[in-house]
Amino acid sequence: MQIWTTEACVQRERFSYWREVLCEAFVSLNPILKQEHAGSDFTGEVSSRPLSMSAQTRVFSRAQFVQRRWDEIRRNPVEFCFANFQLEGSCVVRQDGQETLVLPGDFSVVDSTRPYFLDFREDWRVLSFRIPREQLVSRLAAPRQATARCVSGQAGLGLVAARFARSLEQMDASVGLQAQHGLSAALNGVIAIALGATLEAQEQDRVPVRTAFRQAVETYIADHLSEPGLGPDLLAARFKVSRRTLYGLFEEEPFSVSGLIRELRLRHSARDLCSSGHPGVLAVALRWGFNDASHFSRLFKQRFGISPRGLAASVEGEAKSGTNSCGSFQDLLIR
Repeated sequence: MQIWTTEACVQRERFSYWREVLCEAFVSLNPILKQEHAGSDFTGEVSSRPLSMSAQTRVFSRAQFVQRRWDEIRRNPVEFCFANFQLEGSCVVRQDGQETLVLPGDFSVVDSTRPYFLDFREDWRVLSFRIPREQLVSRLAAPRQATARCVSGQAGLGLVAARFARSLEQMDASVGLQAQHGLSAALNGVIAIALGATLEAQEQDRVPVRTAFRQAVETYIADHLSEPGLGPDLLAARFKVSRRTLYGLFEEEPFSVSGLIRELRLRHSARDLCSSGHPGVLAVALRWGFNDASHFSRLFKQRFGISPRGLAASVEGEAKSGTNSCGSFQDLLIR
């Protein structure tokens, strides 16, 4: 991973250095510091690493304009698309006669072969993916209508794309090139379908997009386990698919949608109960989305062969005696 930061520069040299950083990490760009921030401390940081033939880059900085004009295009005539996922702050994006406001959780795409303008209105943080232009444009039904368009990350395929993008950020550095090719293709496919892909591209990307979709659902489940209402109906509404489509994503997986929710809740509950400082069986059950104590106890015993109260009592007894047999039980949770 390569990291650039303005922290090592004296204040008067920071913005000129920042211009060099953006040009090296992305393409030739012209950042402009907003007048109202001219006298304040400027800071910025970029971290970037390759993803197959693409690159994923996280950027943080202050309010500013960033433009790519014909001057920059002639100086640096490269062909990329940038999918920019807004993590913090907001950005007005303009390209091809279109303008949109991108808020945290949403994303937009710009094309480096034509001028574009970004207005970061406050401190901001963005996760950006540099995609070889042909890999994305060839998938789109109307490429010029796809730029400077806000795709909501709150639901549907926009949510899938946003969550999959964030999962790639957590990717282990040891992931091989072949696996990176697959992940990059899946991201390109999800982004294209969210923007409006051709029928041919939809068919071509069906398998990787299906995988990305399922992973996004799994991540959403893991992040919302404590919500009692989490289930197929809520997930189908959130991702804007039918229950049948949702169930189909998990047909070849070890657990169904409901089964995965139940399994993860039970595992988290068991881990909590293995801690001598847990707040009590009922509190643990409620923490992980179980609102019926008897139902929780029955499911727990079916899964682990011991009641939750029995496990809690065993842990308490071991704490008093200084022994620990809960390790073998925790090994079971990994399976």
